Amino acid sequence: MYESKESIEVQLIPLERFAEPIFDFSQLPFGITAGVQVENVSSLMPPSDFEYMEPDVGRWKMRSFNSTVKFGLVHRYSLSIHDGDPIRLEKAEFLNTVFALLRIIRPHRRLGGASGTISDGKAQFNSLTWPHDSLDVPEGVKLFSVRNKDLMELRNLLPTFLNAMRGPNWPFRMAVQYYYMGYEQNDWKARYLSWGSSALHALYSHKDQKIIPRVKKFLGEATLIYDPAEYPEFEFLEPNPLTIKDILEDVNEVRHDIAHGDRIPDRFFTVGGGRPTLSGFANYLTVLDDALSFIIRETLLKILRENLLEHFKDRHRYTQYWKSLGV
Repeated sequence: MYESKESIEVQLIPLERFAEPIFDFSQLPFGITAGVQVENVSSLMPPSDFEYMEPDVGRWKMRSFNSTVKFGLVHRYSLSIHDGDPIRLEKAEFLNTVFALLRIIRPHRRLGGASGTISDGKAQFNSLTWPHDSLDVPEGVKLFSVRNKDLMELRNLLPTFLNAMRGPNWPFRMAVQYYYMGYEQNDWKARYLSWGSSALHALYSHKDQKIIPRVKKFLGEATLIYDPAEYPEFEFLEPNPLTIKDILEDVNEVRHDIAHGDRIPDRFFTVGGGRPTLSGFANYLTVLDDALSFIIRETLLKILRENLLEHFKDRHRYTQYWKSLGV
């Protein structure tokens, strides 16, 4: 555990779930970048420090802080930077940027956050936030847990991601923003719009007819939506064979209906058209929600992993890129 005799600022975002029993906890604390690591924060945040809040906040919202064993993404930085200093303001937002990338790599709920100071090894948190009760993630990622390889990829991709988010790479940056906003929506149509009308257009085209061929070309039409290696529920259920080719036309139809205020056909709500889950049979619309989330995050990750950012700096450059691919 990090110790210091000087006062430093600390920000913390709780992490909901680790992939037990396969997660190697001996790797914690796991350094992400200077001042940022994933660690066991149980001693830093003892439940006794937060018990007084429970009557007002509620036990469910406080679960990430009242737990005796808890883990988080932690950022520590010096207090020597003055209030209002642009560098300090950037540092105050830095952890949110790191978390945004982790959420692309391994989607999961955000359980709130905390900020304060550490002096002589003792933390004093003066600001806490909690998620809205109605916010949730798509059905297909509800069982996702953080794995060791996710933290390794977070560390590896973060420099490229930071450069992307600090520069004039507007198609990429807007897609990241709308992808993140999708998780902050308490209405499925609003989430679908953030991902399907904003993020998708930002990455592929402002013209509807160009989106489908470009997605197929970029991600591969035979790519599985539910890769068994990524979905822990496949320990209990048969793998789902749906591919991008199978589902993209329907994703686009629902996206178009919502964007233009049209009625969504009943067939998308039929339970029998969906897939089995651990909590019952999901309707087809739930599957499309999973697929749209998958398409956006896999596109963002491919751009980062393959160093394609130069092609996504503006609309002109990515138009030329798509033309080079023949779509």
